[in-house]
Amino acid sequence: MKTVRIGLILFVFCGLLFPAKAQTKVEDKALDTLACPIIGFNFGLWVPQGAMSDMFKSPMLDFGVSALYKTKSNWLFGIEGSFFFGNDNLKNRKERLQSIYTNEGTVIGTGGSDAGVEAFNRGLVGMLQFGKIMPVIKDNPNSGLFVLFGAGVAQNQIVYMPSLEEAPQISEEYAKLYDHQQRGPVISERIGFWYMNDKKTYLNINISFEFTQMWLKSTRNYVIDDYMGIRGKDNNKYFSHIYGIRFSWMVPLEGKTTQEYYYY
Repeated sequence: MKTVRIGLILFVFCGLLFPAKAQTKVEDKALDTLACPIIGFNFGLWVPQGAMSDMFKSPMLDFGVSALYKTKSNWLFGIEGSFFFGNDNLKNRKERLQSIYTNEGTVIGTGGSDAGVEAFNRGLVGMLQFGKIMPVIKDNPNSGLFVLFGAGVAQNQIVYMPSLEEAPQISEEYAKLYDHQQRGPVISERIGFWYMNDKKTYLNINISFEFTQMWLKSTRNYVIDDYMGIRGKDNNKYFSHIYGIRFSWMVPLEGKTTQEYYYY
């Protein structure tokens, strides 16, 4: 009997030291896929060809924000808005503004001296998008090669900025005679690499090559461009194709990329 009691005591003692592993965590295992909304902050470097290249120097910069939804089957659907611009990049500025430039090659400001006019292009793009991620990383089905297509509307125009004095000739309503504001449809194709970290860190990025096409037409009723020989309604159509590299930092808004498993 004494031996039995000693055995029971040892059994209970061992049970306290080494409890049975009910609900013991094994490890975090990746889900098959993650479905969630994603906000993207995008930066791009553009090299235009065609009509935009005829008017503006390269390269241009592009900044934007996108809102995508990634499905569990790795389809992407969303919208994107972006702003693109160049730095004092208008070609043939004096020839285009011949009527307001002096023989000395200046634009006279309100103080009677050179206004120091600079000319930039400014553009906006809004698109609907859809695409697909094709996983290539083992144990991370949320990352891989991706393609993304977009279609929407683009607008581009010249913005004149006097740096020394005000120049009323190219300000406010008068600027509309010279700004070449154009608007029209745009489509975009991207192919690149998409990476979403399975530890829910901030390392969620994608980088892609971008190919964009724009079909723009003047929105102004009267255009003055002495270089192009236009004084009146501009009925020309302007096609541009743009090559670029785009980087995006992504912020998933919800969902989880790992799931806890237990055994009894």
